[in-house]
Amino acid sequence: MDAKINLRIDEAVKHQLEELATLNDMSLSVYLRDLLTNHVSEDSYEDDCLDLPESIYLRPIEETSQKRYEESFDFTYLLTWLFCKYMQPVEINSHNVINNLKNKVELVILESSFSRELKLEFVKVLSDINRFLVESSYENKHFVFSIPNNHLSFNYNMLMNEVWSHKS
Repeated sequence: MDAKINLRIDEAVKHQLEELATLNDMSLSVYLRDLLTNHVSEDSYEDDCLDLPESIYLRPIEETSQKRYEESFDFTYLLTWLFCKYMQPVEINSHNVINNLKNKVELVILESSFSRELKLEFVKVLSDINRFLVESSYENKHFVFSIPNNHLSFNYNMLMNEVWSHKS
């Protein structure tokens, strides 16, 4: 039987959560349930694996204690957005969502184990996000980094090659 939880949060936080839920094509309730479940599951990794042979879930200490940023949910969220912008560069999200994405891009630049060249590609995205945030609003406002054959274009092929080469 599912348990019920009631909590009070700031109205602005609620709106941000609703935007994230909408972005993920989920209801707020389902989004929060998944978010909480994933958080608890990440923190209790060994407990979830007790029925599996030890060789499957035991890793060297340095791997378990230091998860790379590119293995995080935040990075997966950012990847999804980057490829969505490739398909549809027009942005309809609020400034709060864009600022959240900006923080994720900054984390890739600062904390990922990607090559210097790929981090420089993320600097293009960061610069375009900054431009987007300070530029006044207008109809069909869009990002430039996702438009192919532009000198400010993000190199999606480089990203895919590095992500695939980092798989364990």
